[in-house]
Amino acid sequence: MKEKIDTNSRSLKWEQNGELAQKDLYELIERLKNVESEGTSSELSRLGAKSKIKD
Repeated sequence: MKEKIDTNSRSLKWEQNGELAQKDLYELIERLKNVESEGTSSELSRLGAKSKIKD
């Protein structure tokens, strides 16, 4: 039996300084916001906004 491969999944890109690439960090936060509770989602939104300022 062959294993089904999800063509939509991809690896996260890490920068030379050991941090998650900005685009991947933003996408991860957005995905987490969709599955977390309202309170946690609000905190994720705050972190997402903070990560954009860092650029």
